[in-house]
Amino acid sequence: MLAWDDLRVFLAVHRARSHAAAGRALHVAPTTVGRRLAALEAAVGARLFTRGPEGFLTTEASRALLARAERMEAEVLEAERELAGADARPTGTVLITTGDGFATYILAPALPAFLAAHPGLSVEVRAEGRALDISRGEADVALRLFRPRERSLVARRLGVERYGLFAAPAYLARRGTPRVARDLAGHDLVLYDRELDRLRTQIWFRQAAAGARIAVRANTTTLLQAACAAGAGIASLTASYVRGDPRYVRVLPRLEPPPNDLWAVTHPDLRSTARVAAILRFLEQLVREVEGAG
Repeated sequence: MLAWDDLRVFLAVHRARSHAAAGRALHVAPTTVGRRLAALEAAVGARLFTRGPEGFLTTEASRALLARAERMEAEVLEAERELAGADARPTGTVLITTGDGFATYILAPALPAFLAAHPGLSVEVRAEGRALDISRGEADVALRLFRPRERSLVARRLGVERYGLFAAPAYLARRGTPRVARDLAGHDLVLYDRELDRLRTQIWFRQAAAGARIAVRANTTTLLQAACAAGAGIASLTASYVRGDPRYVRVLPRLEPPPNDLWAVTHPDLRSTARVAAILRFLEQLVREVEGAG
C-alpha cells in the first residue's frame, strides 16, 4: 500500500528536481527525502527518477504514478480545507504570499494590531518572487498585481497600488532635479531586473526616460528602494512604501506611472473559513488605509 507521506515527497521531488529543493519545500532534511523516495521505489518496484545534468529526470514509472499522486493530493487538500472551515472561530495559521515590498513596508507593521485582535490566529508570510500555487496548498492567500486566470481560484480586488518617481536628496544635489519629462534622459535609473521588463510600470518608466543610463537593476523591491535611497538614481516606487520617509524625494510629481489593481486570491474552499475570511477583511481595510479608495 502506498503511503501518502511518500507520495508527498515524490510530488515535491518531481516539482523541484532535487532532494535539497524538495526538502526545503517540505521543511524536512534532504536525507529524509531520499529515504522516503527509496521506500516508495521499493513499494512500487521501479525506479522513479534518474539523475541528469539539471536535476532528477522522470521515468516511465514516475510518469504513470504522477496523475494518481496528484489526485490523492487534491483529495487530501480538499479534506484539510473542509476541516479548517469546521470551526467558525478564526483560529490556526494563515499562510500569505506577497511581494517583499508589501510584506516589509505595509503588512509587517500592521500585523501586531491584527494579531492582538485575533489571539487564536498566527500568520506565516512568504515574500516570494514567484507566484505560489494556491490550488496545491502552497499558500492560503496571495496578494497579486493581476487577476488570476485560473478558474479554480477566487479573487477580491482590494484597491489600487500607485507609484511615483523618487530619488535621494544626495542624488538630486549631485545631478540636479529634473523639471520636465525629457530631463530624465540625462539621469541614472534604478530598475527591476530584466525578468520584470514586461511589467507595465517598468515599460512606462523606460519609455518616459528613454536614453537614460540604467545604473542599477534589482530583483527585489527592498533592494530597489535601498539603491535609490543610497543615491544610485531615480526609481519608480510604490508611493505608500516611502510616504513620509526623508530618504526619498518625489520628482516630477505630475508624471505618474500607471497604477496597478491589487488582488487578494484564495481557494474557494478557504474563502468562507473564519481564519481566511478574517485575513481578507484585514487586507482590504489595510489597503484602503494606505492606498486610499480606488
